[in-house]
Amino acid sequence: MRRRVWCETVPYDELVRSEVVELLARRDVDLLLAVRPWQLAEVADVVRRFHDRGVFVAVWPMLADTEGRWVSADSAAAFIDFADAVLAAVPFADELVLDLEPPKATLARWKNWRPTWRQTPRPSRYNEARDSLAEATARWRLGRRVTTALLPLLALELRGQWLQRAAGTPATMLHVDHHSVMAYTSLIEGWSRGLINRRRAETVLAGCARLTKLRFGAAAGLSLGAVGVGAFEDEPCYRDPRELARDVAIATAAGITELSLFDLGGVLRRGPAEAWLEAFGALVR
Repeated sequence: MRRRVWCETVPYDELVRSEVVELLARRDVDLLLAVRPWQLAEVADVVRRFHDRGVFVAVWPMLADTEGRWVSADSAAAFIDFADAVLAAVPFADELVLDLEPPKATLARWKNWRPTWRQTPRPSRYNEARDSLAEATARWRLGRRVTTALLPLLALELRGQWLQRAAGTPATMLHVDHHSVMAYTSLIEGWSRGLINRRRAETVLAGCARLTKLRFGAAAGLSLGAVGVGAFEDEPCYRDPRELARDVAIATAAGITELSLFDLGGVLRRGPAEAWLEAFGALVR
């Protein structure tokens, strides 16, 4: 059993407060730390603060929104350069996370029910991005773990790369240690415009968990949420920790043992934080 928490919305000066560091250390929760371009000079000190208390830290490079924010065929070259810069700043990080999603502007259209595939990368562009990411991943894995965060759609793929090509997010050809599929029931329910209630969202999660396990085997993981808002600042969130506890039970019943929670900012703002981590199954050491 492994428990991890994404940290995208907490400012670094708040994150390094002793009570926050102790919260994760006491519960043995990995920190998945977003690093934006303007945070490069600060990230090493943040990682050291958590390492001093025995917390496992993954760095999660995130481009400027104008460059796509996440990793895709559109942003692969810029992401590789930035990830190299992050690892140069903090070579002692325990892990590197590749957040494979289409550009933020594309996802914004999807969530508003205005999807378009007209911007699907040309095959040659997708192949070039896939190959360059595979080469970079082989370098990045020397001395550290490398994992991904994936769209829930990719759990439906089961074989081939047809959905990866459509979304422009090459994943299965990357030799990484772990894949975490983002199965956020609060978003499934909240962005469905009333078509999916909480019970149906749980059914979707159960199916996604089973398919993720089938697709990735021992490397399968899930990201659950959301406790707080993220990139779009309007993400629907859990009503209370009981919904999180229910999602954990569904995920573990499917054989998923490595779970990540989005997001630490919500955990801290919607306290008590201990109640959220207890629901998440993060046990006191």
